[in-house]
Formats: sequence, structure tokens, C-alpha cells
Amino acid sequence: MIIKAIVYLPLDPEKAKRANLPIKLPVLVEDFPAIVDTNQIPIDVVIRGLEAQYDLSKDSYYASYLAYFYYEKVKISLNNEDLTTAEQWLEKVEKLDKDYRYDFFKGLVAAKSKNYELAEIFLRSSVSKNEKFALGYYELGNVLRAKKELEDAIFQYQKAFELDRTFLLPLLRIGDCYMELGEMRQACDFYQAVTQIDPNFSQAYSRLGVACNILQRYEYAEKSLKKALELEPKDSASAFNLAHTLSRLGRHFEALSLLKKLVEAESENVSALNEYALTLRRLGFYEQAKQVIDKARQISDDQVIIYNQVLLTFFVDKNEARSLLGELSGDYREKIDELISFLHEWEGSAVIPECMIQKVKTVRSCMDGLQLDVQRLSRVIKDGKRIEMVKEGFLPSEDTDVDTVKWLDILLAVLLASSKDPFEMEKNATKASVALYGSGVMLAVAIGLTRLLFYVKSNKRFELSDFVSDVVSDLQEYHWHFAKRVSKLEEESFSFEDVNFGVEKGSDFFIELLKVLSIGATEKIHSKSFEDIYLTFQAQWR
Repeated sequence: MIIKAIVYLPLDPEKAKRANLPIKLPVLVEDFPAIVDTNQIPIDVVIRGLEAQYDLSKDSYYASYLAYFYYEKVKISLNNEDLTTAEQWLEKVEKLDKDYRYDFFKGLVAAKSKNYELAEIFLRSSVSKNEKFALGYYELGNVLRAKKELEDAIFQYQKAFELDRTFLLPLLRIGDCYMELGEMRQACDFYQAVTQIDPNFSQAYSRLGVACNILQRYEYAEKSLKKALELEPKDSASAFNLAHTLSRLGRHFEALSLLKKLVEAESENVSALNEYALTLRRLGFYEQAKQVIDKARQISDDQVIIYNQVLLTFFVDKNEARSLLGELSGDYREKIDELISFLHEWEGSAVIPECMIQKVKTVRSCMDGLQLDVQRLSRVIKDGKRIEMVKEGFLPSEDTDVDTVKWLDILLAVLLASSKDPFEMEKNATKASVALYGSGVMLAVAIGLTRLLFYVKSNKRFELSDFVSDVVSDLQEYHWHFAKRVSKLEEESFSFEDVNFGVEKGSDFFIELLKVLSIGATEKIHSKSFEDIYLTFQAQWR
């Protein structure tokens, strides 16, 4: 046996304790210059010195330090996803002593290899040897969660947290387990518990936001996701989820700004590109929406992306859209076929009742063919700072909370003036609403009126439950709270006396209009604007 020359480096006791080194560190003579030159002690130098010392003395004192640094090398290998090297270091440990740490790291290696059965055996052995080992219970929970044994995983996570109440990852993972079980409220409780203990735990806020989105508690989701982004500005998942939240709250310009930044930072993020395109569509930027979805399609062959590409292309170029149909299959092809069938069955323009003729003429003077020019439209509406800005050719790109009956007659005239083409109807209604109001709820009202005209003109009748079931999913994309109000109409019964004709909010107006249409106005409506709009819809099925 070759005996290697060793020198003993005296260390400051406090520094040695912090680095888990012996006070007199054995170092190979050949490695000593490396320490002097760098003023550091590399882990490989430490290991070579300890190995030489142990070979010489077989002293358990040095063996314990050597095992510790072998485990450090196992950690480094695992972090680098180098499982082969991790196993090689564990083989070195095995020649010294196999304690709870050996079983723990063997379990981690097996888990990284997705051999969860073997991983569970080793990790259970580890915590049986050291019942106070919080990290062991946590990793056992992770393995059980990977095996979809969620109840048992929760039990192990709870043990980990009980042993170390400063260790918050187990609480986070319990929330994750409840998310997978579909128990969102319990998931929220655990995520909130983490944020109360550590107000700077960004992952907990991010997950809490997702759970609140699923529960449709969008105001809470917004607060949580904004806090997550405050703590981690580059958290793209939270930015994406926050954009979804803001859209549901009717704040589409804010959502658009978030998504624009996200796709600029991650140009290959297909989900972000898809949502960015859909948000552009909601705000009336159809050409841009098509460009963005085309880019997403270059990256992905997913049927959702292809479907949205076809749909958005219909708003810009119907012939090109039809040329893309061959790429669709299954349910998505059926949905597009239903749309095409609807287009084929659409017969000419909507009937314009006498009470709306002059307004429609005014709107048509602001159109090029079937395309509305909102700047020209603003010149026939003399009211408000926003209108003045549009008149000057500037579209304010900020969300408002406007909810008014003002200009609803103009909005309906826009629909009637462009009713020869359903796609132009929606485009013009969207552009007019964004220009006039800039609010999510009024955008939802505009889409609601568009869908209502589609429905009555196509069906020559009005059935409240049918219409509500058809329109609610669309309205949710624009303003969830308004959509919820519309959906509740199916649960209500009302008479003519229940209708309020004196409403001042556009959202209230739409609700009351649906009531009147479902009842059928056999009595005089004591509101000129309400009566004009009611007669407009009645004219479509006479």
C-alpha cells in the first residue's frame, strides 16, 4: 500500500464547526498549494485528505466527516441530474456505514429514476431509523404524491411540518395534494397558512391565485397573483394566470399589457401567444390577433391552436380560413362546421324597424362597406372626454368601469347596419364598445346584444333558457360577474310588473331586456329607448 504524505491544517474552531470540518484537517501534501493559492478548501481536497487519513488510521472520528462530505457530493450529483455519479458516491458511503442518510439518498436516486416503489422502501427505512427526520418525511410525501397516493402523502407532509415548523414546503405540498383531489377550498387554507407564516413565500401566493381562479374568486386571485409577481417579477406562470383573472374581471387592457410583455420575454410560449391573440380579439384588434395566432401555429400543431387560428382568420379573411379547415379534426372540426352552417343559413340583413331607421342611416354614414370607422362615429356623438380622444384618432388603452345605458341605441344601430355579415357585426360591436366605453362590462353587453340578434334572427323566436345556455360561456370571457347575473335568469320567474324600465346601467338594461323578451310585452313599455330596442328584436321574428 502506498502511504500518502499528509499535513494537518489547524482551523479556527468556530469556522470548522460551521463548515463541519475537523479542527485539524488532514490535507494531502500535493493539495496544499491549491489551498494556499485560493484561500479556499475545495470539497475534493477535503475528501482526498480525509480518505488518506481514514486509510491510515481507520478512525471513526474521521469516518464521520468523510461520510458527510460523500453525502455532499451525492447532493451535488443529484442537483446536476447525474444519477450514475450519485450512486458511485453512495457506494463509497456504503463501505463506511449505512445510516438513515444512506437510505434517504438511495430513495432520492430511485425517485429521480421514477422507480417510486423502491424510493418509498428506502425513504420509509430512513424515517424508521430517524423518526425526527423532517426532510425524510417530506421526500416520502413527494414520492407518495407521485404515486397518486395523496391521502398518505398529506399524512407524511403533516409529520414533516410537525417536526420542523419553520419548514414550510410540506404545507405548500399539502395544498398541492388538495388541488389534485379537487378540494380547492382546503388547498386555499394551506396556501394562506404559508403566506401568514412567511409573507414573502412567492410560490404560495402563485398557487393561491390559481386555486382562487378555479373557485372563480377572481378578486382574491388578483391580489394573490399580483403579490406573487411583486416577489418574483419573472414568474411567467403567475403573469399568465393573472391575465386570465383580469380578463374575467373585465380588465382586458391590463390583461393585454401583461400578455404582451410575456410573449416579448418568451416568444416560444404557445399558451401565452394563444391567450394574447384571444385578448386582442376581445378588444377588436383582429388583424393583430391573426398575426399572433399564426405565430403560435408555426410552433404548435395542437388542435386548440389550429381551431383558434381558423376562428380568428374568419374575422380577417374567410377564404383563407376555409383553406385551413383540413387541419382540424374531432370536436374542433365539428364546432367550426357548426359555425359554417350558421353562416350558410344567415339570410340577408336584419329587419330594421321604423324606430331605428334614422339611427342606422347615421351609423352607415360612418362605415366603409360593412366596416365601421369609429373615429367618424365619434364625430356624430358629442359627449365626453373619451369621445373627444377617439375623435382625434386616439383610442385610449386603459380599462374603465363605465356601465351605462348611454349610446346603447347607437350600439344596436351598429349591429343592424352591419347585419349582412355576422362576423362584421361582432367586429363593429366590439370596436364601437371599446371606443365608446372602454369597460369590460359594456364590452360584455355589446357581445350579449350581438349574440341576442344572432339568436332571434336565426330562430325567429326567443326562449330564455336556450339563449342563456348558449351565451353565458361567451360572456364569461368578457366579464364573469355579468355572465353570472345572466346565468341566474334561468333560475328566476318574473312577470311584466317585475321589469324595471328606469335602469341607468347597461348591464341592468340587458338583464331587463331579456326579461321582457321572455315575457312578451303585452302592455305598453313606458320607456322610449327600451321600447325601440325591444321592437327591434321583435321585428326579427315577425
